[in-house]
Amino acid sequence: MERTYESMVIIREDLDDKELEKIFGKISKKIEELGGKLIENKIWAKERVFAYPLRSQGADKKKYNRGLYWLIVFNLDNNKLGNLKETIRLEENILRSLIIRRSKV
Repeated sequence: MERTYESMVIIREDLDDKELEKIFGKISKKIEELGGKLIENKIWAKERVFAYPLRSQGADKKKYNRGLYWLIVFNLDNNKLGNLKETIRLEENILRSLIIRRSKV
């Protein structure tokens, strides 16, 4: 069953524009490969200060005090959502992510 989801992704703030575009393209492409449709895709906040430091997911385990917030709204079959979550989890430059189901308005 296809549903509408909203995702907030926090990305490391020390990346250049080329690396950011690579991440945006990878996640957007994965949504489309899974048969989903991107509705909205925008940067919500740049270099926003965290309440507490976040550690990176990679091998270096570096702490970050700022991050870039990326908002994605998309339609996707609920059976394929786990595959998208795994793709986001494996991206080392993403510090945190959250996907919620949007209610019908």
